[in-house]
Amino acid sequence: MVIGKEFVWAHLPKTGGDATLKMFGLFPELVEFADPDDGNEKHTRFNERQDEIRGKVLSMNFRRLPSWVLSRAQHVSRWGIYPDYKPLPMGTPDELAKSSFPDTRIQLYTSQNRFWPDHWLRMESLSQDFVGFISEFREISDADREQVKALGEVNQGVYDHDIEFWFTPEHITRMYVNNPLWATLEQELYGDLYELKPRGGSPEGR
Repeated sequence: MVIGKEFVWAHLPKTGGDATLKMFGLFPELVEFADPDDGNEKHTRFNERQDEIRGKVLSMNFRRLPSWVLSRAQHVSRWGIYPDYKPLPMGTPDELAKSSFPDTRIQLYTSQNRFWPDHWLRMESLSQDFVGFISEFREISDADREQVKALGEVNQGVYDHDIEFWFTPEHITRMYVNNPLWATLEQELYGDLYELKPRGGSPEGR
C-alpha cells in the first residue's frame, strides 16, 4: 500500500503493482508511507488501515480478466500463495474459466464495496493512467512523463502471454459470466470486454 498526503493506493495482486510502486517513488514529496515490495504487507487492503486512509482518494490497479486469470495461475504454479509459498498445480483452462475467484478478490480488496476506489489504473495503459492520476495532486512536466514511461515493466512473469495459446473464446465468455463484477468494471474502464475470435482447431497447451 502507498499512503499519500491526499491519496491511498492498494496493490491488487497481478495488476502491475511493483511497477506502480516504482512510479510513486518518482514523486516522494507526495508519499507519506509505502509498504516494502518484498513482503506480503504490500498487499494490505484498505480496511486494514482505516484510520490512516480516512478522507483520502482511493485508487487501485486493474487488468483485463483473461490476462489476470492467466497471470495469477502462472504465479501460483511457480511460487504458491501466502503464507506457505509452495507451488500449487495450475488449473486447467476449464477450471480457470469456471472459477469466480477474480470477483472474490475485488470484493475482498474493497470490503464488499465499502472501500470502492475513486480511481482505477489500467495495467495495459499504466504509465498513462498513472500520470493522469498523479497530476491531480501535483503539476506534471514532460520530464516527469518521460520518467514514468521509462520505468517499463517490473517483475513480469516469464510465460507465453498470448491468451489464445491458453483459452478458447468459450473459456473467455465463461470467465466473464462467472465474474460479473469484474466484467462490469472492465466494461466501464475499457469500453468493452476482451474477446478472442473463434478459430478452427484446438490451441496447444490446453
